[in-house]
Amino acid sequence: MTATAEPREPGPERIEPALSPDAAPAHAAVSDNAPDRAAPDSAAPDSADPTPTRLRGPVVREDAVQTVRLLAVAFGVTVVVTRLYLALTGYPQIGGGEYHLAHALWGGVLLLAGGVVALLWSNRWVQPATAVCAGVGSGLFVDEVGKFITRRNDYFTPLAAPIIYSTFLAVLGVVVLARHVPKGRPRELAYAAVVRLKDLADGPLRPATRTVLLRDLDALRTQPARPDLATLAGAVHPVVEAAPVQTPRDRLGGARSVLARTERVLLPRWAHRLLLAVGSAVLGLLSLVGLAVLIALLSAAPDVQIVLDDRAVAPGTRPPALVIASAGEAVVGVVLLLAALALLVGRDRAGTALCRAGLVIALAFVNVALGYLDAELVVVAVVVELLLLVATTRYRTRFLHDDA
Repeated sequence: MTATAEPREPGPERIEPALSPDAAPAHAAVSDNAPDRAAPDSAAPDSADPTPTRLRGPVVREDAVQTVRLLAVAFGVTVVVTRLYLALTGYPQIGGGEYHLAHALWGGVLLLAGGVVALLWSNRWVQPATAVCAGVGSGLFVDEVGKFITRRNDYFTPLAAPIIYSTFLAVLGVVVLARHVPKGRPRELAYAAVVRLKDLADGPLRPATRTVLLRDLDALRTQPARPDLATLAGAVHPVVEAAPVQTPRDRLGGARSVLARTERVLLPRWAHRLLLAVGSAVLGLLSLVGLAVLIALLSAAPDVQIVLDDRAVAPGTRPPALVIASAGEAVVGVVLLLAALALLVGRDRAGTALCRAGLVIALAFVNVALGYLDAELVVVAVVVELLLLVATTRYRTRFLHDDA
């Protein structure tokens, strides 16, 4: 008998594992009832894949509250200054003739400039610069919202002021939400440390910056969930410890000292308290006008006529915006009068708490409806209420040791 070799398929050589004499054939060890086993080169996903998943969720910046608050202040100040300037100058038009360069265009230029600055540079001053550009630019743009929502390009449409004011409140709402975002997780700590390392690259660290940076690195080194970030923090920690530290020269220290001495002389505790009490009482009495208007609206007396911004309200009608504004003003008036009374009898903490509550109600709710009725009035009201709120907060900081 002649043995012939069958031709083999071309391909890589396969190495068969050697079997010991006692080993059974592979097919003999598999029972007919045993479940099928996946081949090593199966396309089924490996549940034990050690490759980490890339995280893409948003991380709130460490300085988000200060930056967005700066944007909100720039926005509000821009709208108030623009409206006052236009009212005092008779609403001039830049350009003349066929063209009119509306201030919304300048707002767009500032918004573009803020975006370019944020995309172009990485310095620490970029954040506040972008916030100012975005705040001023959006203020100039949104101030002309009345032209964009009406067919006749009506800058003075009643709906413009509530839209502007609601936008301002929305930005402040972002500030409040940012303050309550949980922090301390590995990603947040790593992001905060990376941002503060910019100060290390720019030169000597400030003592406060060094302290906070070391604190974040210490917290990051103890995170078992991210050993890679813990290792990074451990490597950076000695570099930060050895970095030069220099206390910056306080260029405004002299001015702050003068202001502090002036405040102590002109506004001792009794004078500051009296200022808050008088301000709360006057603003509360003015706000109680809303109670009289509300009573007149509900009574529908034919001999009572309500005139608002040179416009008479038709007898027997109850405009929803006027009802809401008058009811809110009544509540604010009662709260502010109670605050003034508490301050006069020496109940400082209760009085300032009531004052702030009344002002927050006015700023956050009542002025939205009031802006629909009288845009100029709401601008004045917002400025006065903000000044009283700042004075109240300053009183709590000075004498009640309230850092909030």
